[in-house]
Amino acid sequence: MTDQTGNDLSDFSMMDLFRMELDNQIAVLNNGLLALEHDHSSADILETLMRAAHSIKGAARMVNVNAVVRLSHFMEDCFVAFQSGDGELQNSDIDILLAGVDLMQQISTANDEQLNSWDSDHQKELLEMENALKSINQQSERMQAEAGVSENVTPASAREEFANENEEEIVKTQRIHNATPQAIRISVERLDQILSLAGKSLVETHQLNALMPSFWQIKHNQQVIISQVNSLQENLSNNSVDAETKEQLKSILTNINNVRHEYADSMATLDAIDRRMSTISDHLHREVMASRMRPISEIFNALPRVVRDLGRKLNKEVRLQMSGLSTLVDRNVLERIDIPLKHIVQNAIDHGIELPEDRTAKGKNRLATINLHATMNAGMLFIVLEDDGAGIDYVALKQRILDKGLATEQELANLDDGAMLDFLFYPGFSTRSTVSDISGRGVGLDLVKDTVSTLNGSVQAASVSGQGMRFQLILPLTVSVLRAMLVTICGESYAFPMSAVDRIFYANSSDIVTRSRGSTVNIDDNEIPLINANAIYQGVIPQVLPDQLTILVLDNGEKTYGVVVENVEGEEELSIHKLSQHLGKIRTINSAAILNSGALTLIIDIDEYMHTIDQHFKQQTNVALCEDADLAVCTVIRVLVVDDSITVRETERKLLKSLHYSVSVAKDGQEALGKLQTEHFDMLITDVDMPNMDGLTLVNEVRFYPGIENMPVMIVSNREKSFIEQSVILNEKTLFYSKDHFQPNSFIERVQQLVKLVVNALE
Repeated sequence: MTDQTGNDLSDFSMMDLFRMELDNQIAVLNNGLLALEHDHSSADILETLMRAAHSIKGAARMVNVNAVVRLSHFMEDCFVAFQSGDGELQNSDIDILLAGVDLMQQISTANDEQLNSWDSDHQKELLEMENALKSINQQSERMQAEAGVSENVTPASAREEFANENEEEIVKTQRIHNATPQAIRISVERLDQILSLAGKSLVETHQLNALMPSFWQIKHNQQVIISQVNSLQENLSNNSVDAETKEQLKSILTNINNVRHEYADSMATLDAIDRRMSTISDHLHREVMASRMRPISEIFNALPRVVRDLGRKLNKEVRLQMSGLSTLVDRNVLERIDIPLKHIVQNAIDHGIELPEDRTAKGKNRLATINLHATMNAGMLFIVLEDDGAGIDYVALKQRILDKGLATEQELANLDDGAMLDFLFYPGFSTRSTVSDISGRGVGLDLVKDTVSTLNGSVQAASVSGQGMRFQLILPLTVSVLRAMLVTICGESYAFPMSAVDRIFYANSSDIVTRSRGSTVNIDDNEIPLINANAIYQGVIPQVLPDQLTILVLDNGEKTYGVVVENVEGEEELSIHKLSQHLGKIRTINSAAILNSGALTLIIDIDEYMHTIDQHFKQQTNVALCEDADLAVCTVIRVLVVDDSITVRETERKLLKSLHYSVSVAKDGQEALGKLQTEHFDMLITDVDMPNMDGLTLVNEVRFYPGIENMPVMIVSNREKSFIEQSVILNEKTLFYSKDHFQPNSFIERVQQLVKLVVNALE
């Protein structure tokens, strides 16, 4: 099955297509009727409404949904009657028409089996609505008769005349279709698959780009070989060698030069292909991402109806002003914030907006205003909703918190207004003591908070008593791509959603204040609690503070914490990949991503991460920034690692760097001894079997060298301990660690035994 443009629609049944069209046309009817309420005689609005009803009738007839055919038929008659100017539209008429639209919406949510019997199952409801719609037409007909209008001209005949698709109307319709951009309907599942493939293509292209330096290094090495062969040829030409050898050398040089030119040409071609592939893959990924984006108006446009209906139900006069309707957002984000937004709007009308007479008594306009604004900034979606209602009564809020037992008088006394408002998002919390069908059950703002949190976003509230309330939602524009801050923790890469990252702060160790309840740092006159990120993942805590700390300041709208990390790699847009269900729930992690370099990073679940920090502080576990929290001296431990294996050197170096130690390396004992004689180190970690000078000789040299004879040393070897003891005395400042039983945690534990000696010497 294809649409009029020839595009494949085989993923959808006729009923699926009907529901899609019905949803679009219902939005037109809702918006048009709300606009008509303020301008009863607008010919353009009536024309739009009449065409929408006519389109619904035709589509419903094609799939035999008779209930919708009948409702849209009577609604179309109403619009034609008002369009002819024969009737005077009343607000009560709009109430009936909106109720008819709601009934059609209800019908559209029924499944295929339910639709077959909908007419008979809801016969009474359907007849009541038809009679209500007929009453609007009957009123128009009475007005026509009173005005002496010919009986030959009726709404029904006008409708039939319009429905007659003559040649002129067909030509007009064709012009409309030709002027409209062609579109295709595609299932969300298939679009997700395309997006996944586009993301993988982008990653693979970046990996090819990462290989290019190695190819250029090969080219450099080739040049070195050619230079060496040229030198050899020159040396041989000055000596007496036979002609055959000279000819062979000449042939070798010619072949090498030919290979060089071929390699250079191939490299130039590969480099050009790499650049083109990078550009195409990037464009492909962006275009697929763009295809998932929808204007936020798709959910905003339903809110004026919510405001109108609830305002009339509560006898409140409210208008909704919206802006930023064209802001593009991932359809998955739209679907998930639709209900939370309605909750906030309902909350504003029910709790915040006063009755007209109360507003007049306060010197306010009878007509209350709710402003809803959407904008995009730094790759994030900002939704701000504010009203000019009564705002929050902080005295009443405090009493409600106490009544609920959520805090004590002493705890509340230390909270500012912003912290008090956080209780509004507490599950089951409501400022109303009575329950109605709108509020009082404690369900609403907690749903908003939960939904926003699952999207890696945040929500904040602010209020001035008597002046109004303001909510700000910060969300990612898409759930498929996340803008995140990349950091290194325990030597591994982690990504924090940018919505929760307040800033990166670099502090000197002297700026850290340590008390019994933990450490803090002053940022903008605020004492921010600090925790070492290693503690969250049971990593090793450094024994002493480094000279400078890298602090990631996190703020989820409720609390602010400083998390000390090893390094900040910068911001990056990540294509999110859900973790396999076979892995189960991983604490504080909700997904993963492939970086541009091809490496893997884990994405933090910010709410769970902040909750985990809370638990650490409440239980007073692992909140110290270093092992000796009362240590007066805060310095960097300088370690020299000696091993002829680059793999071993790098493994040990990374483990020591994770503890914020300063690490240098040497490939043998001779190089290490030179460094020890010219640079300052606090500790030596060395292998045994190495060229030039072995580790045992190095240790004995250290023990008799003035100034470093008491340096703590750890010998790391796969030799037996008994073999080591034949040449070196093992004691508290000379430890042995077996490579055969190498484990990161046990290795660090042995290192920290020696660090204590360094710390004691500094004291």
